[in-house]
Amino acid sequence: MSKYQIKNVMFLFSLYILFVSFIVGCSQETYEDQKLGVTIKKLGSDLDKRWSLNGVIVESIKPGSIAENSGLRSGELISYIIDERNVDNKGKFSDALADALDDDEKAILRISKTVSVSGLDDLGIQVKPDPEERGLIVASVRPSSKADLSGIMRNSIIYTIDNEPVNNIDQFNVILSQKIQSNGKFTINLARDIVSKSIRKVGIEEENASGGVIVKKLEITESDSSPAIREGIKEGDLITHVIDEIEIKDIKSYKNGMKKASHANRVIFRRGEIGGIKLTIIDALGQIGDSRAIEPLVRLLESNDRWIRRASASALSGMNEPSIIQPLLGHLLEANEPDPEVRRSAAEALAKMKPVEAIEPLALALRDSSLGVRLLAGYALGRIGQQSTDVLVKASQDADGKVRDIAVATLGAIGGKVAKEELKKVLENVNEEPTVKLTAIQALYKIGDADSITHLQKIATSSDPRLGSFVKELLGDKS
Repeated sequence: MSKYQIKNVMFLFSLYILFVSFIVGCSQETYEDQKLGVTIKKLGSDLDKRWSLNGVIVESIKPGSIAENSGLRSGELISYIIDERNVDNKGKFSDALADALDDDEKAILRISKTVSVSGLDDLGIQVKPDPEERGLIVASVRPSSKADLSGIMRNSIIYTIDNEPVNNIDQFNVILSQKIQSNGKFTINLARDIVSKSIRKVGIEEENASGGVIVKKLEITESDSSPAIREGIKEGDLITHVIDEIEIKDIKSYKNGMKKASHANRVIFRRGEIGGIKLTIIDALGQIGDSRAIEPLVRLLESNDRWIRRASASALSGMNEPSIIQPLLGHLLEANEPDPEVRRSAAEALAKMKPVEAIEPLALALRDSSLGVRLLAGYALGRIGQQSTDVLVKASQDADGKVRDIAVATLGAIGGKVAKEELKKVLENVNEEPTVKLTAIQALYKIGDADSITHLQKIATSSDPRLGSFVKELLGDKS
């Protein structure tokens, strides 16, 4: 074979290799990420076309891998890779911001703002749960409130207060109350989207600081606003992180996204759009409202996905079927169910059905860390009625004042001789907390028989002026 023929053969062979590589690359169905220990596959045509979804499906997880430890599960859809970088100097901030803005002109800045308030209402915000479990979403901001003046805006994500994570509304209220009782000054770390390449040039002048970079100067553009100003960033704010949300459309974009996120301090996978379809189906099952929906809803109540469990418990709470009592009891207590919203729905459903077998578990739920669950457990025991009296009397003597308070209120709702005598003992207990005694006064007044009113009249002239004035206000002319 001549040199010319050999060159032709080699050229044709090279073309063949390139062609095969192109075909294989274009039709790649799966990809094994050995570093993370996950195998992904592209979306099937049914999901891609019918539901207009983007992303890749987790096909399998290697036991003990980074992917398993991060919470990824087989069957989930990865739609975004979240590249989060700490920025503790100007160089890191500039590099991270440039990378984040590179593809889609969008970056998310985590910013710490210091706020001083005199009370919860003074802050002026309402919060709601974040479906992606990053923290809490700012649902509304009252104009001219401390939050508004500090640049906290609606739809911001609150991550921490004084470095304490806030994962639910009860926790948020408790932490805020503690800060207000201390000195009313605290730092909120939150995030807002910044959309515009121009922020590289005219938005922020920063200086190094411990834990981030301080916004030293905000330049005003011709429109009297920069992207930074429009998103509530103010001079003196501390920028702690730059976040890039990298959209995943297919296996190729997954590879590119992971390469881009190789400099991240933390990588998070946004997943669950397929779960969104499940949630829609669960809601529809709940709307059916009869026995046909019970079996699938109870099965979904055992999902590893808390959002699936929440939707299932909420749907079941609208039903009145004896067969759902035991499954709900299995998700009523904190020891078995970590999500307070699921526990709340379980307590609500039990309150509607009033099953006697729920009395003991509901009594235990009076000690739940979530106020909402505790209140619903007490309400459910009150709905069950006289048969709950014994556990409520026991709870009214609990070491925890919050448990005693709900138990005392519920005894007033139930009434009866046993409840009335226990309420009298609470009022006679010199060591009882004033708030519990006030609740006991209201409970006795609610029972409202002659004996209860006579006992309250005696308290009206007691040595405790606070209790006495409260009773007089309740009784009016009867005092």
